[in-house]
Amino acid sequence: MRITRRTLLGAAAAAPLAGAVRAAALSVPTVDRLTLTILADGTVSNFAQPVEVPGMRLAPPPRSLDYRRTLRAEFGYSVLAEAVQGERRIPILVDFGYTPEALANNMALLSVDPASFAAMVLSHGHYDHFGGMPAVLGKVARGTPLFVGGEEAFCERLRGTTAGAPSFGRIDRPALAAAGIDVRVGGEPQRVAGAGFTTGRIPFRSAEHPKVPSAMVPGEGCRRALLDPDRRGAELFGDDAVHELGTAFNLAGKGLVVIGSCSHRGIVNTVLRARAVSGVDKLFAVAGGFHLVPPQTPADALATLAMLRALDPQYLFPGHCSGEAFIAPALAELPGRVFRTVVGSRIELG
Repeated sequence: MRITRRTLLGAAAAAPLAGAVRAAALSVPTVDRLTLTILADGTVSNFAQPVEVPGMRLAPPPRSLDYRRTLRAEFGYSVLAEAVQGERRIPILVDFGYTPEALANNMALLSVDPASFAAMVLSHGHYDHFGGMPAVLGKVARGTPLFVGGEEAFCERLRGTTAGAPSFGRIDRPALAAAGIDVRVGGEPQRVAGAGFTTGRIPFRSAEHPKVPSAMVPGEGCRRALLDPDRRGAELFGDDAVHELGTAFNLAGKGLVVIGSCSHRGIVNTVLRARAVSGVDKLFAVAGGFHLVPPQTPADALATLAMLRALDPQYLFPGHCSGEAFIAPALAELPGRVFRTVVGSRIELG
């Protein structure tokens, strides 16, 4: 390997990650196979090509038989994770994208039936991840669990960090109740439908400290008494995404598959938390948004890439808010291990 300044910086950045796994906090299930179908993201394409490499097949989106209908792209994220255990198929929806119109359209074209969902996970309380929720409410079975990382997810959001900034919406809590959704709010790791698990709260353990350009309004949509004690009396506080969840699966013989969704706590920190929660050191794949768009810098993106390389995942599937400052060098430095996905892509693992 050619030694460059970037190599040395990467080694320095990766050094604190050594020995990061501790005893498992949760007995996590194992799945035989896992398919990730991208239901919402910012790119559509009729020219995506299939890829088949050891342990992974990436299938392009199917073309609509009706030329007047097409998959829709928006700045948001939603992925259907379909786990297989023996003869059992377990579909789990992670996030809902930006609008119900786009999510409903894409689910119909991809033959995804919300009534089949065994569980749902909301990674955090930003509109580009919960805005499409009305497309599934009333269609999922009553009693379907929805995992949420904390009461803060329900607080009104602002597009900015100061009072008077425009609204960024809030979750329609009464609609969840009317649909009979079993909302499970908590910062501890939880098993999901006997197939996957949530990370629970994600501590800052790597050098990553992403900036989140939004704020929360206590008491608007969320219950003050259930917020962290130091926030209950605030009129406004910056969004540090302390409630954000990662979702992960333990793929038999392969290792962890971690979905970062938006990774406001850092994608490396999300992976480290999944490893610590599960006690599984081996990392097979990482997917989702890695939050390396502005205000994060190209230097932040390169530092994250170096740390991810040290964790040695077999495959990376960056999307949503990962940004070209990360994706372009990742494709160059990890050929055959980093793949772009588009709305409708199917990632078959195991």
